[in-house]
Amino acid sequence: MTTLARRPLRGALSAALAATAFASAVLSSSGLASAGSDRAELASVTWALSGSVATAAARQQETGTQEPQAQSFDLTHRAWTEILAEHLRGDRFDYRAVTKDPSALNAYLASLAAVTPKELAQWKESDRFAFFINAYNAYTVSLVASNLPLESIEDLSTEELPVWKRAFIPLGRHLEGAGELLSLDQLEHQILRPRFEDARVHVAVNCASVSCPPLRAEAFRGSELDEQLDDQMARFLADESRNRFDAITHTARLSKIFEWFAADFEREAGSVNAWLALHGPPQHRAWVAAATIVYLDYDWSLNAVPREDGTQR
Repeated sequence: MTTLARRPLRGALSAALAATAFASAVLSSSGLASAGSDRAELASVTWALSGSVATAAARQQETGTQEPQAQSFDLTHRAWTEILAEHLRGDRFDYRAVTKDPSALNAYLASLAAVTPKELAQWKESDRFAFFINAYNAYTVSLVASNLPLESIEDLSTEELPVWKRAFIPLGRHLEGAGELLSLDQLEHQILRPRFEDARVHVAVNCASVSCPPLRAEAFRGSELDEQLDDQMARFLADESRNRFDAITHTARLSKIFEWFAADFEREAGSVNAWLALHGPPQHRAWVAAATIVYLDYDWSLNAVPREDGTQR
């Protein structure tokens, strides 16, 4: 497949609208109006960013001046890689550090939100897949950072609305029939899974929890996506805190992910066992097709860098 031309982003005004929409969605969904001083301070930082971009766009209109046309979207997602390099510590993320200076993350989110469906349609499928994976992870990080302190991302759920169904992601125009904002649930189950039909997506997206497959220490990139997903899955299956294989008893103790999304693995190989026999750890493939599977408990504790007092907030 040949590389198609990419359309430029829409400039400062689009970035302003994207930043403002995201700030509004996150703050309203998290209830910052009635929260403590820490959350109020973060709210002011987020609104300051969107406000400064909007002001710059307005001044351009008043003076009739134009900034140079924005570059095409960076398909390497370098900005996200730099954020991960700064804040990821092993399989833990330093959410609190992000709150001290959210400008880099907010700028990356604004760049994601500025991509139009027409622009996206011109990309290779692997670039589109990487775009939505990185978007899921980056918006999850921002949601958590905007609502500290937390013991678990599920603390943001209410009886009426699970956190996964909160609409706060300004990518709604990429899903027919959706509103302006998407939820994490929509991004995963209405875009990532059905459009790309790749079970490896389940080790690429991170739900901000200890038992989740860890965030990759680099952005996913369409040009290397197949290799990255294979490596991500291999690392996940080799991590004995998340999956364990006993060759003596022929028992595979697996992450709940394989139970929750069994249909995705079955679509590719007929069963979870058969999928592992094809794609699991090489040293276990000979026996795992007939293995007894036991699913491990899932730890929803926040995957945050521990604080000095030992909490994960």
